[in-house]
Amino acid sequence: MGLLVPFSEKVQLCHELSETMDGPLRRLASSSPAEPWLPGFPAISLDAKAVEACLERELLTPKLNKMHGWLWLVATQSSSHVSSLTEQIVRGRDIIITEDAELHLVWIHNRVFIKPLPSFLCSYHLWNLHLSGDDASKGLREAALGYVRTYQYLIRYESDFRLAKEKHLVPEGVGFTQFMTFITAFASNNVLDTDVSPRYTYGQLRLTRLNLWAKFALGQWVFHKVQWQYADIFAQFYAPIILAFGFLSVVLAAMQVGSQARPEWGEFASVSAWFSVACLLTVVIVALGLVLLLIFLMSNEFTFAMKAKRKAKREKEKSEVTRNKV
Repeated sequence: MGLLVPFSEKVQLCHELSETMDGPLRRLASSSPAEPWLPGFPAISLDAKAVEACLERELLTPKLNKMHGWLWLVATQSSSHVSSLTEQIVRGRDIIITEDAELHLVWIHNRVFIKPLPSFLCSYHLWNLHLSGDDASKGLREAALGYVRTYQYLIRYESDFRLAKEKHLVPEGVGFTQFMTFITAFASNNVLDTDVSPRYTYGQLRLTRLNLWAKFALGQWVFHKVQWQYADIFAQFYAPIILAFGFLSVVLAAMQVGSQARPEWGEFASVSAWFSVACLLTVVIVALGLVLLLIFLMSNEFTFAMKAKRKAKREKEKSEVTRNKV
């Protein structure tokens, strides 16, 4: 696909924007003089720099793009691997609204995060001025194409559309036929994987795996924190620890019975003795690991608090200097 608007003006879903001349340049304008802002974002003016800054915040996924080489370990290697909204419900997942593009189509356990489709991305004029043409940012255009394309997979049937309306995932005042006519322009045979950002060459992503591989791909502890309380953090280790200790207990009990039943098995008794010592060491190591984890978490919080305190102090001193100059 070239740098053209992927849909025609007659199928746009957002009619609140138009184009006007500002000297030699064309810029966005509001169809209603009383609302001179980006639709859905009253705090964002229609100034070109403000619009592009908003697009960057709303669309770019730098962390997932950086992890692209690792995503084959996280999810199926297909951009169409996206369950429709009704299928998400069938799979037992609650649809959770997020405004973070990095979390769009990321799921964990019984939750899937979905970013609502902003009204302005359904405007022909916004695409024409900011996401098309030779001056358009390649990264922004690719992110926008990939993001909007996901909605052709999320909404496949009228039941999906009704669910999307209920969850406020699509612009208000849009009908099913209108939406399907619009989203068809972003079908996979029109928008190829080579047209989208690296993140959108994959579909939905599992957060537990993202958190695992973020340590290697991003050099950070997790991709997105899901446990906020100490109890929740430690609780995730309880099941595997209890399971491991259960197996060890069965083995130790069997060894004890064997040693008592056949005291003449000297080698067996020797192995049993060493295994019992190994089990004791395992318990000590696990306990020490949990203590070290607690120390790590507390030191992280203390470091963060100290940095915040120093930052607040610097800002206070800076404001006092500025006030004294005035």
